[in-house]
Amino acid sequence: MSAASRETMRLFLAVFPPADAQMAASRAAASFRQKADDIAWVHRDHLHYTLRFLGEATALEARAASEAAKEATAGTAPFGVSLGGFAAFPSARQARVLWIGLLQGSEPMRRLASALEDALARHGFAKPETEFEPHLTIGRLRESADMTQRLIASPVVDVRFQVDSVLLVKSVLGKNGSVYEPLGSARLLG
Repeated sequence: MSAASRETMRLFLAVFPPADAQMAASRAAASFRQKADDIAWVHRDHLHYTLRFLGEATALEARAASEAAKEATAGTAPFGVSLGGFAAFPSARQARVLWIGLLQGSEPMRRLASALEDALARHGFAKPETEFEPHLTIGRLRESADMTQRLIASPVVDVRFQVDSVLLVKSVLGKNGSVYEPLGSARLLG
């Protein structure tokens, strides 16, 4: 096996909202912020729905993931979604990740993620330990905090868009954050 075939890259499969939806989510996140926050906010261009984080993968595994995405999307029709309100993982009282949910489109997004999981399993990828929950991560807290009151007072981001493709993305970690490089796209054709 050559050294090049053993090299790995950090990969994930995702749905990226169009720029106007990313902008609306980013504006809503800005209204949520407070000066004393110890939160790493996600850059507007990086806002996405991670359907599956693959972690470190070889070029061969990247090709298999791309094929799996094409298989999953071939039987899935494009669908509409609508952004919703703010929430937190693991809970509002012990928030570590802030995110925006969906008012509409959660079930089609879950079906897409499930189809992708099935296709990835056929290509040798292990199933994830956690169940997919559609969410648009907007910030990560450095330490857990009670965000209950802020979440209750947060705005609803009522923006609609069409989900019509899944991207395979390479994430390169740098000192100024991650740089995302799309490696492939699979159109929803069903």
